[in-house]
Amino acid sequence: MKSLYLNQFLTDVELKTKSFPANKIVLCGRSPVFKAMLTNDMKETNTDCIQVDDLGDDVVEQLLFFLYSDTVETLQWEIASQLYYAADKYEVCKLKEVCSSFLVENLTPTNAGELLLLADTHSDGELKKSVEDFILEHEEQVFGSDEWEMLMETNPLLFMKAMHLKYKRRKGSK
Repeated sequence: MKSLYLNQFLTDVELKTKSFPANKIVLCGRSPVFKAMLTNDMKETNTDCIQVDDLGDDVVEQLLFFLYSDTVETLQWEIASQLYYAADKYEVCKLKEVCSSFLVENLTPTNAGELLLLADTHSDGELKKSVEDFILEHEEQVFGSDEWEMLMETNPLLFMKAMHLKYKRRKGSK
């Protein structure tokens, strides 16, 4: 599979940001969203082209690499959060799990709010709970960070709920 991708062997569909030749059979086999796009009466079926406007080239490249090889090359926070988004969008569950695990393992007080927002946006209860647990374990550093303050302005309800969780858990343990 990996060599199909690396050698662009018998490619018959293109993912467009720049140009990423791919195999329909691989995309359909790995993603129900791509399968729907390529097998139903949609423009992608007729044009053999999938327009991807919301992902950067590096993310599309990593997504395709994963679809073909079932592995991810070196992850960094920014790419992992974007790949998480792509995995959720295209319903590539294993990639979503890989990214989620990486993000949780690399949580810091400065990026906890960002990950809480990502988990909430994607309705990922498991990820959200992991982030909330981290936040409560490191509450002083998280709640006192500039990043938390900035994110609180953009999504106050979510962040007030997280702070309220601290009170509810403390009250429940008494």
